[in-house]
Amino acid sequence: MEQAYVIILANGLNGLGAVRSAVYAGIKTYTLVANPKDLTAYSRYSKPFQLIPLNPTVSEVRPALDRIRSTEGAPGVVLACSDSSAELIGQLKDSGYSAHHLIGPTSEATNILNDKRQECQVMDSGGVTLPKTYYDLESAPPESFPVLVKPRSFREYEALGSKNLVLDSPEAADEFREKFKGQLDKFIAQEIIPGDDNNLWVCNVTFDLNQNLSSCFVFNRLGTMPSHYGVTSLAISRDNQTLREECERIGRALGYTGPAMIEFKRDPSSGKYYYIETNPRLGMCNWFDTRCGINNVLASARIANGDSVDFQPQKNNRIYWNFLGDLIARLENRENILAIAWLYLGLLRRQRVGALFYWRDPVPAFKYSWDTMKNTALRVFRIVRNKVI
Repeated sequence: MEQAYVIILANGLNGLGAVRSAVYAGIKTYTLVANPKDLTAYSRYSKPFQLIPLNPTVSEVRPALDRIRSTEGAPGVVLACSDSSAELIGQLKDSGYSAHHLIGPTSEATNILNDKRQECQVMDSGGVTLPKTYYDLESAPPESFPVLVKPRSFREYEALGSKNLVLDSPEAADEFREKFKGQLDKFIAQEIIPGDDNNLWVCNVTFDLNQNLSSCFVFNRLGTMPSHYGVTSLAISRDNQTLREECERIGRALGYTGPAMIEFKRDPSSGKYYYIETNPRLGMCNWFDTRCGINNVLASARIANGDSVDFQPQKNNRIYWNFLGDLIARLENRENILAIAWLYLGLLRRQRVGALFYWRDPVPAFKYSWDTMKNTALRVFRIVRNKVI
């Protein structure tokens, strides 16, 4: 059956993968981007793309959506690739917008997931296993270390200056509380589960209109950028029935519909999996999902269209590799160069999926590589300059 077309609210690697996944499934695609230099804008599959305002409101994005509906004469499926665009889909739902299928959770569920305090409280009450979490850093500071400070939402990233911050001692916690005095309500802290990056797991999933798990792709992280607390730079596809069941529990706790990226960490000493977070949108590595047989863009389109989702089991032991990003992260983490080379040589015997490079669509990879090398050179120059001065 012919699939409904999709409208992708694109952002970075998420958006690039979503566009490629849609085209790979033979689905007509419209791409909306806020930045003309976004990676997706360099993809040949995104042309022509439409520009929308940065963090658009409902009234700002509706004209673009309405134009597409007028052109097609039938509804498409709107998909989010960032936390802010997931919120936008929820707001469109609340406004009663019906020109397109809005595949995603309710605004209530999205707001919960975009607030780490609410998210962890809901998961805790739903029986999901969490690291020890400190919700009120003003009156109940951390009791054991190390802990990871997280902004409650993406809006607080700027206040912290990063996605997260490690506190490894009571003294570091006191300094943090003094520095952010009067703003501590913007953050939570969680104990850091021991173990290297290969204890990190991700499930890219899609829940149907009845909150049932319709598709699920599982991979084991092998590297992140920056190391330990960043986004995936190296991974291997590995199914995990325990995590599938955990995802089903999370979907029920939230009454969730649509695509999501759910992260876990395994404690190597106990073997227990701890919930880290859920992102209410397509996962960053959704192109990896697709190349391993689980296309969550296709699943979302089928669900919105009222069709069934029936994928074969995922293809395991394939490698996702952001070579340049992973290499820089490991060098910044001061890993041994020979150990890195040995690791990479071992990967060459497995089937690999490039995070960016796809021979049918090569330009985004060249753009990303150029920007990465330029930014790295600037950082090295600043470090050398500061040392000389």
